[in-house]
Amino acid sequence: MNKKKTCITFFTVILMTIGYLFAQNGFNKQKPEDMLIEGEVVDLACFTSRELSGEGHKSCATRCLTRGTPAGLVDQDGNVFVIIGPSPGYAPYAAQTIRLNGSVEGGRISPKKMETKAGKTWEEVKLSGGAPNTK
Repeated sequence: MNKKKTCITFFTVILMTIGYLFAQNGFNKQKPEDMLIEGEVVDLACFTSRELSGEGHKSCATRCLTRGTPAGLVDQDGNVFVIIGPSPGYAPYAAQTIRLNGSVEGGRISPKKMETKAGKTWEEVKLSGGAPNTK
């Protein structure tokens, strides 16, 4: 009888601990935040493995993005954001500075609006499914 009480008490403590941990995890989880991020479009394979970016890497990045390598946006502070959307749409913008406005969560951005620089002004680019409209 004593072993039975000990098992029940132990089981109850385990369940309470699990419940507490799950409640804390849900409480601390942040909701996506809408942000405007300005940065260079990179292909994440070359950027994360060898830090390749810029005009000297543009043709390779364009090829990689066209083939489906995930697209990223590197801001002026060196923060890297994974662009959630079809990467072939971003291929024409490789090594260019763009602005993306969208939901940001954990280093990922789901674009709602995109702008490119035309001279001294910014022009909006239509998005379809999270990527620039190529039509």
